[in-house]
Amino acid sequence: MINEAKCKVFDRPVENAINVATLPGESRTFFVKAVNNGQSSARVEIKLFRLNGSKVLVDTRTFTLAAGSSAFRVLNVSQLLHFEVQIRTDSTHVLVSGWGKNASGRIVAAHRYTPEELAKKVY
Repeated sequence: MINEAKCKVFDRPVENAINVATLPGESRTFFVKAVNNGQSSARVEIKLFRLNGSKVLVDTRTFTLAAGSSAFRVLNVSQLLHFEVQIRTDSTHVLVSGWGKNASGRIVAAHRYTPEELAKKVY
């Protein structure tokens, strides 16, 4: 668990519906990439929420990044018309990006988020 008193949060709500009620959504998977540019290890926590009506936690992934390393996690979003991905880290040296991919494995341009595009909140 990330210490809420001292963490950096990235979040992004995503519209995934091809039309109002069609499943599966445009993105079938959502890749979260994290890189630790710091001198010590960092914890990363990813939470996936369904936003189809009320906000419901669907998946949580937590991992540790060694200094100077990177990793990614793949989330299944195919059955989510609307979703939110929250990424929390305990280091200001961690950069994250998010990438939605369609059934063919191609990046969905509307679901691509670079570190600069993600909302950043430091607590």
